[in-house]
Amino acid sequence: MISDILGIWAPGPLELLIILLLFMAVPVVLIILVVMYVTRGSKEREKLHQKMAELTDELKLTQEQLQGQKKGESSSKSG
Repeated sequence: MISDILGIWAPGPLELLIILLLFMAVPVVLIILVVMYVTRGSKEREKLHQKMAELTDELKLTQEQLQGQKKGESSSKSG
């Protein structure tokens, strides 16, 4: 009688399989999602770094052109 009462709350093989699956699947899925998030973030950072490098080069060229124009204006004014 007592074993029957206690047996009601004991999980069977199907319940154990579901519990193990949940305890194994949820962490694996979470780890995969974290890895995907980190990977996507590093790709975005790399794109941002490349864009910043392009803009820096463009800014340097623009500054050099402006300095060249100022030198040309100063030499024509003094001449």
